[in-house]
Amino acid sequence: MKPDLVGHRVLLRTIHHADAEDLFEIYGDVQVMAFASDPVFSAVETVHQMIESVIRLEQSEESFEWAIVEKSTNKVIGTCGIHSFSACGLSCELGCLLNAAYWRQGYMSESLQLLINYAFSQGIRTLNADVDRRNARSRALFERLGFDQQEGGYRLRNISAKGSIG
Repeated sequence: MKPDLVGHRVLLRTIHHADAEDLFEIYGDVQVMAFASDPVFSAVETVHQMIESVIRLEQSEESFEWAIVEKSTNKVIGTCGIHSFSACGLSCELGCLLNAAYWRQGYMSESLQLLINYAFSQGIRTLNADVDRRNARSRALFERLGFDQQEGGYRLRNISAKGSIG
């Protein structure tokens, strides 16, 4: 079971069906989904299907996704998670989406720092982020978080981890 991750302004917690309307504001927004791997959701029912998929993937430990909750309002303003684990489990991909009304306010930076710290505490040694080269905001965010630009994306290594990368 993944834990809640608590920051100054955000709480990262399990996604629930009760979050569907807030999540539809994100997944149904053309601007937010412009560089995402999923198409824009056309109905809130699609959010419920996504939540069921998230639950199945977490049960099989293939993926872990958190709702980003603004603590002062208890509103879900985004999602972030880790997935695509390597065979040895030492590396994975990090993904995130944020409601456009909360862009450029530091919410995603705070959320991803919580997620990075958690992933590294669980033995992950390398985090990868597949960032579209046209997505200047995400590129700048990952660079501020210490990720190095690599072929096809960004990479962050846990330099305090002992041993070699598998």
